[in-house]
Amino acid sequence: MSQCHLEPLFVYLLAATPSRSQCGHTLQEQLELFNNIRPLFTNKPLIIVANKCDVKKISELSEENQKIFADFTAEGIPVIETSTLTEEGVMQVKTEACDQLLAHRVNTKIKGKKVHDVLNRLHLAMPAKRDEKERPPFIPEGALNRRKAMEVDAPKRKLERDLEMELGDDYVLDLQKYWDLMNEDEKQDTIPEVWEGHNIADYIDPDIMRKLEALEKEEELKERAGEYESDEESEDEEMQEIRTLAKQIKEKKQLMVLESKEKDVHGPRMPRTATKVEKKQLEKEMSNLGLDMSDKSNSHYAQQGQRSRSITRKRKREASAPPTSKTRSQSASRPPRDQSGLRDGKMVKKTKKMMKNSQRDMNRQARRGESDRHVFDLKPKHLLAGKRKSGTKDRR
Repeated sequence: MSQCHLEPLFVYLLAATPSRSQCGHTLQEQLELFNNIRPLFTNKPLIIVANKCDVKKISELSEENQKIFADFTAEGIPVIETSTLTEEGVMQVKTEACDQLLAHRVNTKIKGKKVHDVLNRLHLAMPAKRDEKERPPFIPEGALNRRKAMEVDAPKRKLERDLEMELGDDYVLDLQKYWDLMNEDEKQDTIPEVWEGHNIADYIDPDIMRKLEALEKEEELKERAGEYESDEESEDEEMQEIRTLAKQIKEKKQLMVLESKEKDVHGPRMPRTATKVEKKQLEKEMSNLGLDMSDKSNSHYAQQGQRSRSITRKRKREASAPPTSKTRSQSASRPPRDQSGLRDGKMVKKTKKMMKNSQRDMNRQARRGESDRHVFDLKPKHLLAGKRKSGTKDRR
């Protein structure tokens, strides 16, 4: 089983500020700490990072402090200026660390014993030119832009979260600023000219406002001509009388509905148990309002009364008819099965008692659940035989 081991790389961070106000320690104190722990970095890749270059760069320091970083460069230790605030030089530190780790790994492999066997198997082929035409490698434009951004160490784009933290209460989320439109002036429009690949102008009638004005003028002329006015004055006396009666009937119905709601009466307005006096009073009130109550055969309460009378007559006829073998009504049906073949009430009582006793075991089994204990043998020998100590004899 092979194991993958990553070689260590040390990054020593120095605050390139001469005073204590920035990091709490002077540059001389940080250098003294580095010299004390330097034996730990022997034969290991090392990078010196001069942080806080946004406050003061190395070229702006005093000659004594500049000599400290110059000595590191003379020893072959790379010195990189960074700023965690603006992220300047951070990508350069990552790239340098990867390059040093790779180079250190290659050097370690070369110093090993297996390198000669590996080198004998390797062959570097150099293709010969077939013509004088230049064929440079193709690199996508996006990769080139990212490489340039890494080289110049350009600051990354601010996210909406960064803007919110920076502006605070003045921050307003505006998603339209990321719209990719041909005309930049249309970003803040409610409906841009191009939306989801369609041109909105193709679906808008250019003469819609002119047509709307013409329609409004036409409606105004119709109102002046009195086209929408009612013709109540031109109606005859008979029609006016009909309207008045209809209005009275409507008001009367509303009053009756309110009265029925107050009485909390559910069901039909005229129940089938109503007396003839109530029905005649209803007919009289409707006649006074102008309704013709002479033909009332199709009314609700009349049909309901006829239906109830027919049912009553049918029941009386069935009760009075003598029972036969073919037709047998409900009143003249056979006696119940628990009473047929029994002499008197004493025998009926005894029969019911016997029925309950026979049903008792079945009821007990039906009420038994999964968690109930069940003793298959009512007198198990291992619980009742032999010597027993004092105490209860209940096996349960």
